[in-house]
Amino acid sequence: MGVIIFNGISSLDCNVQVEHIPRYETPRRDYEVTHVPGRNGDIVMDKGSFHNVTRTYEIAVCNKFESFAAMASKVSQWLLSASGYSRLEDSYEPDYYRLAVYEGSLEIENIFARAGRSSISFNCKPQRFLKSGEKKVVFSGAGKLFNPTKFEALPIIVVKGSGSGVLNVGDNTVMISSIGSSLTINCGIQDVYNGAQNRNSVVTFASNKSFPKLKPGDNEILCSGGISSVEVIPNWWTI
Repeated sequence: MGVIIFNGISSLDCNVQVEHIPRYETPRRDYEVTHVPGRNGDIVMDKGSFHNVTRTYEIAVCNKFESFAAMASKVSQWLLSASGYSRLEDSYEPDYYRLAVYEGSLEIENIFARAGRSSISFNCKPQRFLKSGEKKVVFSGAGKLFNPTKFEALPIIVVKGSGSGVLNVGDNTVMISSIGSSLTINCGIQDVYNGAQNRNSVVTFASNKSFPKLKPGDNEILCSGGISSVEVIPNWWTI
């Protein structure tokens, strides 16, 4: 029997167990396909992204000390209390997590008023995030970060120090005019801040590039000037 953890709550807390190993579905790549009359073959434009996927679990619900209605209510509260994307994990892929939303209704088969069965589906972002990518890596000078996947990762970078400084991440150069003891460069949401304070104005990117990305393989990290240390949460992902 498998276990699901959604929005920080385990399926075991709701008397739910997964009966079958879920199917693994690969997300569909986002292409724009255009056919030109009189020309053989379609024109395919790769938009560089993926569509969401569905993660479905066949579950059983059972607790001899609760009524069927009480068990069903507990499951529905678990699934429907989360707002927007929430973290989804399961015991079948212990090294990964997803960002998912439960957006459907819930129908549970009543088995003699003491147990139930259902199929629940989560609408998931296409990425499977590596839990190893949540670990903070600290640099105080030059170093390397190895991306173990085939996809560019969008890290969260915390820069500490004083005055101005320059941060190199792979082929991207980030120039910081005022560190102010600490600032966070969140590449996923493309924002720079210190707590609730917006700090985008103190950061510029060289060579017309935008926020840093960690490419597959080795990524050189170099900090200079007033930067005393750099903390990187890499956010590795695959599909």
